[in-house]
Amino acid sequence: MTAYAVYPDGIRESARHTPRRHARAAGVLYLVTHVTSVVAVVAYGAGLVPAGVTLEFALAIGCAGTGVLLWHLLRPFGPVRAATFAILRAVEAAVIVAGALPMLAMMWVPATAGSSAELLTAMHTASFLLGQGLVISVNTIVLGWLLWDSRAVPRPLAALGAGGGLLVLVSNLAQLWSVIPLNGPLAGAAALPVFAFELWLAIHLIARGLRRP
Repeated sequence: MTAYAVYPDGIRESARHTPRRHARAAGVLYLVTHVTSVVAVVAYGAGLVPAGVTLEFALAIGCAGTGVLLWHLLRPFGPVRAATFAILRAVEAAVIVAGALPMLAMMWVPATAGSSAELLTAMHTASFLLGQGLVISVNTIVLGWLLWDSRAVPRPLAALGAGGGLLVLVSNLAQLWSVIPLNGPLAGAAALPVFAFELWLAIHLIARGLRRP
């Protein structure tokens, strides 16, 4: 039987450490999403479709996991925004999985069916624009806004998230309306702040966790 040290406020030691464990887990999952999203693109470019699909499935799990964990950690600061972030993160995960299906279908498309393969690739690109573009921009804005108001992390980190999310939203709307090239240099540059935000947030969650209310 496990013995617990009881603090004056009546909270068991194990319960006191639970938020830190959740924060570390969320940080690790954010790093997983970074690695899998980049390596999946490399795998697809090398023609390793099964590897790319597997990595995108892992990416979707990481997205959903960070949504659940951060909802649990941030709901004391703002339950509506925390729930909104978690829901949007789940939507993002669903779109990623849906976008991986056309790539998986390409494995069974005859090599001579060039137009079919191009259509499936275009569907994957469209899902990337929607899931890892439009949806992620909105949920990053919501997260940055909540982190700013709650001061759960340093203000510069929260500002980077909110500002980066807004920049990605503008960029992806511009791509949707063909104002800038799809997945071009401008789009890549616009995504850098969110990439930096998520990496900084992951390290902060692992090393320090979130300030509790």
